[in-house]
Amino acid sequence: MAKQLNLFEPERATPEHRPSNPAFVRKHLMHELNKARAAERLPWSQAEAETWAERFPRLAKTLPPEEGDALALAFAADLNA
Repeated sequence: MAKQLNLFEPERATPEHRPSNPAFVRKHLMHELNKARAAERLPWSQAEAETWAERFPRLAKTLPPEEGDALALAFAADLNA
């Protein structure tokens, strides 16, 4: 009797992606933070704002802890203002 092949690949753990250039991450986060601070209302659509609310803290964690935490807190405050 022939062995039936599996139609689906087994689930694999997704490796965590760590940006290799903190200066680029810092520049990008500061750009988005400044955009939020300068705007009178959200500069993104609702979907984009939700994406940034999730992505910004994750990217900030790739920076040194004090810097990343401060940026994430500032962004959250501006996003909720």
